[in-house]
Amino acid sequence: MRLQGCLTLRDAKQVQGLLLDAISAYREVEIDVSDVSSIDVSIIQLIASARKSAEQRGRKLSLATGSGGAFRATLAKVGFLGDDGACRHADEEFWTGGGLQKAGIGA
Repeated sequence: MRLQGCLTLRDAKQVQGLLLDAISAYREVEIDVSDVSSIDVSIIQLIASARKSAEQRGRKLSLATGSGGAFRATLAKVGFLGDDGACRHADEEFWTGGGLQKAGIGA
């Protein structure tokens, strides 16, 4: 699944629908955020929530390796990663990459 462009609160409902559809359709879903130019914390919260929903359904949601700079900068700014964009503990490794299936949204 590919997210790209500027993603704001206005995009939340669409992103939520795409995440839920992908989790329902595939056992493993990878989100590619390498082309995200800016991202609102609401979208990051949706990804975190979708990850938990996937786990509850026995499915896997991961982020592609090579997260874009804007995405990583926002993660650090809101406390999902350290100030330098690095992981501070094992659970934060989710935010720095994984691998799997593709779909798409563009802004």
